[in-house]
Amino acid sequence: MWGVCLQQVLALEGMTAFAVPWGTIVAVVVGSAVVGVVAALLPALRASRMNVLAAIAHE
Repeated sequence: MWGVCLQQVLALEGMTAFAVPWGTIVAVVVGSAVVGVVAALLPALRASRMNVLAAIAHE
């Protein structure tokens, strides 16, 4: 319903074709994945160096 309304309004403004910027979408998804991996890397490296039994005994 909202899509039909948006299409009608855009047609009145003279926009007859809707272009999807696939390059931008792919760049944002890839960039988000890279940021997620980098953000998870530091805690993962710290956890990999930790002695599991000492960490459990500490709590």
